[in-house]
Amino acid sequence: MASLETEPPPARPNGKARRRGGAFIAAFVVLQFLIPLTYLARDDAADERFTWRRLTETDAPTCETEASLERLNGEREAVVLEKLIHQDWVAYVAQGRRAVVEAFLKQQCEADGVVSVALLNRCDDDRGVREFTLRCGGERAHETMKTAGR
Repeated sequence: MASLETEPPPARPNGKARRRGGAFIAAFVVLQFLIPLTYLARDDAADERFTWRRLTETDAPTCETEASLERLNGEREAVVLEKLIHQDWVAYVAQGRRAVVEAFLKQQCEADGVVSVALLNRCDDDRGVREFTLRCGGERAHETMKTAGR
């Protein structure tokens, strides 16, 4: 066992090592602020999972969601969301979360004989009416918005 009386204290780090350590800590702290900010710049404004707004209690808007698909013979058929996807995902679709809406529309397009799929959200807040349509075989869902007139 070493005694403090018999051994010298450890050598202090030189200036270069201290500057490197300080730069590493500063970069780490800056990243801790910048990474969450990237969520605010995303296309999907309805996705508030990583923002401070998520921590505040706000009244959730009431949204009615309808889905329909068009078959090859021109017939339009209503889609019951609750029978196809979990209730939490129905809420995400109603909120207009872009990734969930696109996944839902693409899944419906995989059925035989489907030409296009439409999803209509009517909300009682400033988002108004949002319609998402996907022509099967297309790249991305198309969104049209009509804000509510109050």
